[in-house]
Amino acid sequence: MSGEEIGVLLVDDDAIVRDWVAAALVGTRYRVRGSAASVAGVADVLARRGADLLLVDQRLPDGLGTDLVRELRRQGVPTPAILMTANAERGLNEAARSAGLQGSVLKTGSRGDLLDVMDRVVGGETAWDGRHPARTENPVVLSPRERAALELIAAGATNREAAEKLGVEPETVKTLLARAFRKLGARRRAEAVANAKQLGIL
Repeated sequence: MSGEEIGVLLVDDDAIVRDWVAAALVGTRYRVRGSAASVAGVADVLARRGADLLLVDQRLPDGLGTDLVRELRRQGVPTPAILMTANAERGLNEAARSAGLQGSVLKTGSRGDLLDVMDRVVGGETAWDGRHPARTENPVVLSPRERAALELIAAGATNREAAEKLGVEPETVKTLLARAFRKLGARRRAEAVANAKQLGIL
């Protein structure tokens, strides 16, 4: 893409961040072709305007950036993607890589940091921000049935539906989930699923 204008789709719910990125790209070969403030808004903008590169915030109002890109990959969207975060997060690079992203960058970095990562990713490389600590050996181990129950819940199944798929009673599913939640340090389903994804369990 050398010498060509590169269209960027920016996904971030913070207007200040969107303005900063747009300003950072002035005078470069990159141009913000479209923006979205949520996961739900991405499909429409991508369909209408297209993009050569995705800049995606990890913490969006209606989901995680890694989940968004994972779903885009399932739909066959190959557009390279870079994950942005406000703070360094342990295991973030590994989670992003497994979701199908090609790079990461901290919002607290410089304009040069951002452009360097974008150039490398557009050039076909991967570029992972080294300020995200590597994931240590996973201390959380779910049993096969605990993980199976959690996977079904993550896919939207109710306890009864999960029980039918697993061939057990709903009370058994409740027990399996309670054990999984305890191991993951979570109190709610959404929190348990998010923690499991962050640890690479799901």
